[in-house]
Amino acid sequence: MKILQRLLFVIVMLALSSFTFAQTTITGVVLDADTKSALPGTNVVVKGTTQGTTTDIDGKFTLNVEQATGQLVISFIGYEPMTMAYNVNQSTNLGEILLTQDSETLADVVVVGYGVTDIAKDRQTPVAVTTIKTDEIVEKVGNQEFPEVMKTVPSVFVVKGGGYGDAEMTVRGFEQKNTAVLINGQPVNDMEWGGIYWSNWSGLQDIASAVQVQRGLGSSKLAISSVGGTVNIVTKATEREAGGFVKSSFGNDGYQKYTAAYSTGLNEKGWGATVLLSHWQGDGYMDATEGKGQTYFFSVGYKPSEQHQFNFMITGAPQWHHQDWRERISTYQKYGMKYNSNWGYRDGKVFNFSRNFYHKPVTNFNWDWNINEKTSLSTVAYASWGLGGGTGTLGTAHYRLPDDENGLIRVDDLIRANSGQTVEDFDTVGPWDGSSLDSKNSYWDGKRVVTERGGGTIRRASMNSHSWYGLVSNINHKFNENWTADFGIDLRTYRGLHYRVLTDLLGADAYYDNTDVNSAGNFVTFTVDPKPWDINNFKKATKIDRNFDSKIKWTGFFGQLEYTNTIISAFVQASASNQKYKRYEYMEIPSSERESSWENKWGYNIKGGMNWNIDEKHNVYFNTGYYSRQPFFSDAYPNSYTEFANVYNDLDNEGIFGLEVGYGFKTQYFTAKVNAYRTQWKDRFNRFTDSNRNTARALLDQLHKGVEFEFVARPTTNLKVFGLLSYGDWKYQNNSVGLTYDELGNPLDDDGDGNQDETMLYLKDVEVGGAPQFSSRLGADYKITQGFSVDADWYFYDKMFAYVDPEDYDSEGAENLEYPNYSLFDAGVSYKWYFENGQSLRFRFNVNNLFDTEYISRGYSARQTSDDPSVETYKGVRVDNTVEFGFGRTWNASLTFKF
Repeated sequence: MKILQRLLFVIVMLALSSFTFAQTTITGVVLDADTKSALPGTNVVVKGTTQGTTTDIDGKFTLNVEQATGQLVISFIGYEPMTMAYNVNQSTNLGEILLTQDSETLADVVVVGYGVTDIAKDRQTPVAVTTIKTDEIVEKVGNQEFPEVMKTVPSVFVVKGGGYGDAEMTVRGFEQKNTAVLINGQPVNDMEWGGIYWSNWSGLQDIASAVQVQRGLGSSKLAISSVGGTVNIVTKATEREAGGFVKSSFGNDGYQKYTAAYSTGLNEKGWGATVLLSHWQGDGYMDATEGKGQTYFFSVGYKPSEQHQFNFMITGAPQWHHQDWRERISTYQKYGMKYNSNWGYRDGKVFNFSRNFYHKPVTNFNWDWNINEKTSLSTVAYASWGLGGGTGTLGTAHYRLPDDENGLIRVDDLIRANSGQTVEDFDTVGPWDGSSLDSKNSYWDGKRVVTERGGGTIRRASMNSHSWYGLVSNINHKFNENWTADFGIDLRTYRGLHYRVLTDLLGADAYYDNTDVNSAGNFVTFTVDPKPWDINNFKKATKIDRNFDSKIKWTGFFGQLEYTNTIISAFVQASASNQKYKRYEYMEIPSSERESSWENKWGYNIKGGMNWNIDEKHNVYFNTGYYSRQPFFSDAYPNSYTEFANVYNDLDNEGIFGLEVGYGFKTQYFTAKVNAYRTQWKDRFNRFTDSNRNTARALLDQLHKGVEFEFVARPTTNLKVFGLLSYGDWKYQNNSVGLTYDELGNPLDDDGDGNQDETMLYLKDVEVGGAPQFSSRLGADYKITQGFSVDADWYFYDKMFAYVDPEDYDSEGAENLEYPNYSLFDAGVSYKWYFENGQSLRFRFNVNNLFDTEYISRGYSARQTSDDPSVETYKGVRVDNTVEFGFGRTWNASLTFKF
């Protein structure tokens, strides 16, 4: 604490000392000379001194100078630098400063594939878009999850999750599996079910140079699942100039991170390379959610001539982290808001039954070819290889094991029971008698062997490994200064391996698995360490309980025609894709039926829009489009763990129709955007899980509509005020009949009439849950003096409804449950020292949820208070509802030296 007090004292003294000099403030805005779009991150330095600053997201800068006359050097990677004289006796506002693109450089990176990275342009691309640049990513993320930087975007909601990397985001009420995520133009949503595991991308905050969130159908030419929106992440690549940085970060609950990066810069022959390495670890905010990981990034660029540019990049973030699970409100009230039911003590040390571990290296090769003045070809070839999974239990599930008085699993007692000892409340694993099963291996007679449905518990890992290869190529042709056409291909091939292995016998002698109908059963003793680097042991381990492969092939074609001038811009896009599915089952069915036949589905989309720049301040736009989206692999083959595992579920394509209109206003001191949207989603395949882990499968229609508003204001040269407001009306459009299955996927027939049970879902006009339908933000950033600034944000969330549980909607008139609204405050302070030769030292401190607000971030059940008034409530909500509570106050600090 004394160190922090002294550091704060030094910062304040430095700030106060700056006022002893006679200073004058110079302002201006830096724009692209061709497009008049802002250039955030532009360096503005007083020539011959170390006085400098950078432009904000709107291209604006404020600089305090000590000399009445002088010159400013204004530079931005990829643009010709400009030297501009100033004279404070004439004007302190330099107005618009226009930079021209430098054809002799490799632009801002070398190269990220400009022809396949569909970045929307301000006042040109007719979509709702928000761009987050490097400085904000670096400042705001800290020890938070990467998606949390996007909570500053209208209609984007982020839930932290219980462990490092478990955050989830929604866009306009659509889950993140229905939001397309692209990294340098490469699609990264899981090809089997569309999901994103942010733990696989924990290094993005280190390597991202920009994040652009396009809400709605977006501007991507690919046939991707952008129902809610598209997130374009542009990574760093080979920097133009030599330099690097080292950074140290630390935060609450033992968080610490160390990062180093260096770029060689581009030599005279056009070669350059950039490398980044980092290590992080922490105990986690929730109980027993420790994690640890690394990030590596390497990029090499080469420009042999004006016609060709190449860039090779590889990055990965191996990690492991423990996880928690949502609970009833009453459980949190009993054990505390950080309670985690997944763990207990083993020989005095934390033992968590739920651990995620993964390593997903990604590599891509970009080639940009300027064929001539009118035609260019841009291609990215990419590959990723994933290895890892998540742990759980076989035998008696860990969430059904007896707890101690603190709600912790009695791990030591479980080990004793597994080894044959008699322990109160536990089922003792008795001596093995092979004559009672199909195995006649007498070696195991009398030993303690756990079985899937018998006594005892072991920890297993569910592996989800894959190999993914793809290529996106786009040819761009300019007919004249107004008309441009694009045509391209999108090829992908994917194979996923899904199996389980043993990680801990927990005192037993072996685990007996007889899942494989082609085998007499296996006694398994070989265990693997659930960490991302244990590759060889994962390959050697005996597969248990589950073993199947998925194979997907994707062929897509796309095209775009665009018209632009200084007033009007318009485009029309179309794409078609064929998705082929095949499944390999190695356990649940005879070997002769192991391989399913190829199935395939065609899908397509068409969309278009127009932007009209009424004048320099006002613009309006609209866009519309229709997607015919093929089912996910997981929906096409939903019968895992059963004899129907390879039976194809022939679903119709889902239909998504979007419509959006918007208006923009932009001046030097105030920028605002407002838009309205309507997205209809028909024939969406849904699987709902009830409290008994039974599932219902049904087709549903959804309608999401709403309005969004965001603004940035500069009332003074040192103050920036920003805000957003989102209002949504998201509802189901129909009732539906759901077929029911047990937790292993077997059809249920509880009444024994020979027909599969059905569940009527009365969901018409029920609100879609999982994200607040109203959200707002108001924030400010104030520069106290050069290099010293403070900022704060206030967030408010309302109209938060529960996820749909079929148990709550089996009768007409059932309503969703609205959870309490809440407000959160975040704050931060930055100080940056400038040294000679362009070096700098930057300190940043963040506090999230400053006032330690206790709030429910997401609800998973909709038990109404009126159903049983005698049940205790929490802020008007029954305490037997299952929820996730948000994190309380957290903090992080960092120190970065750039050289």
